[in-house]
Amino acid sequence: MVKLSELAGKLNGKVQGNGDLEIFGVRDLELIRAVDPNAAPQKGYIYFVESKKNFNAHPESLECDALLTTQTLASNFKTAIVVDEKSARLSFIRLLEMFEKIPQPVAAQKGEAYIHPNANVDKTAIVMQGAVILEGAKVGAHAVIHPNVVLEANTKVGKNTVIHPNVVLKYNCEVGDFCIIHSSTVIGADGFGFYDKDGERFKIPQIGNVVIGNHVEIGASATVDRATIESTTIGDFTKFDDQVHVGHNCQVGKYVYIAGNTVLAGSVIVEDNVTLGGQSAISGKVRLRKGSVIMGMSATQSDSEPGVIYFGIPARPAREMHKINGSLVYVPELLKRVAALEEKLNIKENK
Repeated sequence: MVKLSELAGKLNGKVQGNGDLEIFGVRDLELIRAVDPNAAPQKGYIYFVESKKNFNAHPESLECDALLTTQTLASNFKTAIVVDEKSARLSFIRLLEMFEKIPQPVAAQKGEAYIHPNANVDKTAIVMQGAVILEGAKVGAHAVIHPNVVLEANTKVGKNTVIHPNVVLKYNCEVGDFCIIHSSTVIGADGFGFYDKDGERFKIPQIGNVVIGNHVEIGASATVDRATIESTTIGDFTKFDDQVHVGHNCQVGKYVYIAGNTVLAGSVIVEDNVTLGGQSAISGKVRLRKGSVIMGMSATQSDSEPGVIYFGIPARPAREMHKINGSLVYVPELLKRVAALEEKLNIKENK
């Protein structure tokens, strides 16, 4: 519990109304009446109203005890923390950080985790119960290795990186500094490489690895396959949602966003600042150029152009697809008219 005035001070905002109001936490404006249209905002909690559109969609914000909002919207409310429009979203992020309560990790006692004698674990790192760290693995300063994580031989985990439960980092793979790898993700499984010859199926050895840069976050149950010969790479500050698959030999750049259930086939090149919407699929050996966007539920088999937005199956530039989709509604009527003309002109289908 904290006073509204204290929160405002930490957010460099101005208090409007009762600065002594005690705040227990943050609540979501969009969920107040999502189930019950007559529900009221919870007392003692602060809500975020970012824009006029947001305010108009949720008039129940007028009933909230306290709000974090902008100078433009402040006059609508009795009690609020008022911040500049340009910094509103960052202020909201800092507000969430103030109420974030992450349990502190507890290091395993002797014998509760397996650490190979030839592994190199920094003395400030925390290795929790049930973790397995094999020969030649390196864990950097202040890293956190959660229960049931497996770091295979010769892997590297950088400083201040957090590896959540049940993650497997396969042999020779590397994760940089300040990364977060969420639960049940597998980094460095074999790439999907096989060859059929004379009725036999041969597995192609995958002798490469995966190299992940700094400040990367990878969601739960994601998979990044090792390269056939060299490295599958993920660049700095790239963020993956849950259940993303990156095939062998892919080269993913910096500041990339990849939303959930997206699949990159082998040898895809994703340049910097690309965004991939949820459930998108990229065929093998495609290059997505800098700043391009593949919208959700799209699939592409060809290279993108820099900064262009694509959607559809196959994905086309958004403007083109809008025209195509807009014309489809007229197709049934056009078919009827064509059939009527053919009948009138006695045109018979060639058989």
